[in-house]
Amino acid sequence: MNLLPRSLRSQITAAVVLLVTVVVALAGLIIVARIDHRDRTDVDRQLAGRAEKVRQDADKLLKQGDHGGGDEGRDDYGGLLVGSQSLVRLISDGQITAQRGETPPFPLPVPERDGYATVAADGQTWRSLTRPLNSAGDRLEVLQDIDSIERRLADNTAIVAAVTLLAALTTAAGVWLITRLLLHPLQRLRTGAQAISADATGPGLPTLARPQEVADLSHALNAMLDQLRTSMEATRRFTADAGHELRTPLTTLGMTLETLQRNPNLSQPQRHRALEAMNAEHHRITTLLTGLQALARGDSRALPDRTPVDLTALLAEAVTHAARRHPPVTYRLTPADPVTVQGWAAGLRLAVDNLLDNAALHGHPDGTVDIRLTHDRGTVRIAVSDNGPGIPPDQRQAMKERFTRGARSRAPGSGLGLALVEQQAHLHHGTLHLGESPSGGLRAILALPRASEHVPHEPGSGGPPSV
Repeated sequence: MNLLPRSLRSQITAAVVLLVTVVVALAGLIIVARIDHRDRTDVDRQLAGRAEKVRQDADKLLKQGDHGGGDEGRDDYGGLLVGSQSLVRLISDGQITAQRGETPPFPLPVPERDGYATVAADGQTWRSLTRPLNSAGDRLEVLQDIDSIERRLADNTAIVAAVTLLAALTTAAGVWLITRLLLHPLQRLRTGAQAISADATGPGLPTLARPQEVADLSHALNAMLDQLRTSMEATRRFTADAGHELRTPLTTLGMTLETLQRNPNLSQPQRHRALEAMNAEHHRITTLLTGLQALARGDSRALPDRTPVDLTALLAEAVTHAARRHPPVTYRLTPADPVTVQGWAAGLRLAVDNLLDNAALHGHPDGTVDIRLTHDRGTVRIAVSDNGPGIPPDQRQAMKERFTRGARSRAPGSGLGLALVEQQAHLHHGTLHLGESPSGGLRAILALPRASEHVPHEPGSGGPPSV
């Protein structure tokens, strides 16, 4: 069974109160023990001095014998015993043969051995020192009433207990109030967290400035919450886009399949056209899903760490593969010096491939695509120009949006190509500019910062891409 308090405030209060109680109690008991030890040492020292003085006059004590109660309080040792609550006894053969001083109304036991001893009788406590007196076996015992010392010890112990209790109560009240102030920032974080719904919507957690640990925690939690919102928004957008864009090709594909199923006696040319249509819709669906998946990765910022990318080599390889995909198109890459950027090779290759495919699909079928790589002190630019119809200036910004196709376009496509390039430009802290090529077609310029330039760390990067 767990006996610890549930709240942090209660646990801190209990821990501090326990610590203060132990420290105050130990300190008080040590002080009381030192005082008691000093008092008892003083009594032992006094007993030793009295025993030595009485021993010098032992013959007088032996001659006078036991004067019992009649001489009770009588002192023949220069006032040594009067008013001191002391008693001197002479012991011979285990019997009290004489005694002087404050004779108690009750008998005290005879000591069995020499040295210091504490004697208790009828509620009264005495300190005793017994020493041998002569070679005949007689012994001398000096006693001192130490009830005052015992009372002082009890009083001091009671004071320590009271102080300990008072310190515990004061500490509990003080810590309870102080922790309320200290834990107020955490309470604000908890209230803010409770206001966030299951789908991570809401105002977010409050941004705190102090204490430093709580401020760091609030910043870390807000960053995590922002990343979660970004991922959830990317998932929602992916689902919405996929549901919206896949409906038409899937419907067309289903209708074609139904036609083939209901008409098993279709002629070979008709069956061939139906299969070509199905293959085209399948290719459209595959291309669309590939583009949506790439966009979703960028939206969720599930990106690997940045690395140096040789843009010259990447561009040359992309042009080679684009020429294989579009044999009628002529790609002309102007040689350039090697240049490096910081980023993700896969993302940059995706952007370049889409620029090259866009130029091939929307330019002339057997036209020419010019690719130039230029750079200055801090910026690298990839310019891809075609000789197609181009995009009117008032439509260029809209063409960067998802699923947007130009009014002049007759080529197949999903409307995601330039949106993918725009996204990668943003993720690489660059820009995408659409303009007019010298031949009247479209010129797309992807501008990126060079590797030597400082690039801030992308939030949420560091893990493998995922959707």
